[in-house]
Amino acid sequence: MKTLVLYKRVLRFRIFFSAFIFLCSFSASAQFQIVGMQYNGQNVASVNLTILSPKGEPYAGPVQYDPNKIYNSGTTFKTSGGTSIAILCKGQTQIMKPNSTLKLSFVNNGIKAETLTGSVQHVLKDVKSKLSFYKAGNGYTWAHAEGTVFEVEAYNKSKKAKFSTQEGTIAIIEDIPVTIDEKAKNQIDRSGKAEERHLTSPRKTLNSAGQEYITNNLQPIEYATYEEALAAFDDETYGRNEAVNLQYPNWTLIEELAGDFTLLGGLYLENGQPDMAIDPLRIALEYNEMTDPEGILMLESYLYLAEALIQSEDEVNRNEGVMYATEIVKALNEVLEEDIEELDYAVENGDEDLAWEISYELVDICEYLGWSHDLLGQTEAADIYYDLVDQYSNE
Repeated sequence: MKTLVLYKRVLRFRIFFSAFIFLCSFSASAQFQIVGMQYNGQNVASVNLTILSPKGEPYAGPVQYDPNKIYNSGTTFKTSGGTSIAILCKGQTQIMKPNSTLKLSFVNNGIKAETLTGSVQHVLKDVKSKLSFYKAGNGYTWAHAEGTVFEVEAYNKSKKAKFSTQEGTIAIIEDIPVTIDEKAKNQIDRSGKAEERHLTSPRKTLNSAGQEYITNNLQPIEYATYEEALAAFDDETYGRNEAVNLQYPNWTLIEELAGDFTLLGGLYLENGQPDMAIDPLRIALEYNEMTDPEGILMLESYLYLAEALIQSEDEVNRNEGVMYATEIVKALNEVLEEDIEELDYAVENGDEDLAWEISYELVDICEYLGWSHDLLGQTEAADIYYDLVDQYSNE
């Protein structure tokens, strides 16, 4: 029975990874509509937009007002100077200000609204009756909300963002760096070009009407040793996990726990205890799959788990870890090709803000590809991607 259960788990993860990039766009109900257009504050019947559709050709030019036209999950919209549009899905409205970029995805009956540049206002009504959750942010920090009005402003060429709440209360989840004075005991041989990994822990902040919250101002949590950090996080994380009810999920709590279980697995891994890292990393994957299956944290959890499995004393675990690392390489190479095409398009059209955002994503993708090849013992291949990290970091 143990072998059967393990096989089902491996199969489920494998099926997920084969659809890693396109999961959202295949949802039949993942449809967004442009329901309003303005230019210089006046309603108009046509505006100039840039639209990047998943698996479609990028488009820049005039878009006629047509509230019946459907845009699929994973579509990115960019407004130009003086242009504002309103987008609707499941009763929830996103109002894009001029010179803003927004990527909209439909994930497990929830909406993820990612402001890449500029400012986007979110007007939410009856979220619980229509969606499992609604989250908005800049790709690095997220706010969970319902029945509220708030705005997300992405700072140019930065991971910083500002959340401004006009009505109700939002729950903002931001990662805090966790630093350990002790040297890591990890045994995986990584390329000399690989950057040091950074551990983080999620922190929830409530932001109510009239308040503003600017990210990237939190001080690191510091520990002298890995044992000290594990003592602080292990029992607390598993204790909080007992409050999770998957039949009536608290999505904010689940997203927090996804981050904390990833941290816990990373701490065990860095402390030279890979078999102890496996269970928390599997839980992190389950929760990330629920809240953000296409996000960076999901991918990071996979890589940590692959590393823990590859270092395990159990041969079945090691084979599973190699399989994950191999699947990650295949999936990310597809994303890499698409992002390079979009970067070329942005550069050709002189869109510096969009080009920077795509370059920043390429940095993450190449870093994770390097990590994946390190796990497979392919140092030369890893070095190629770490060189690309430097290239895209400087663009």
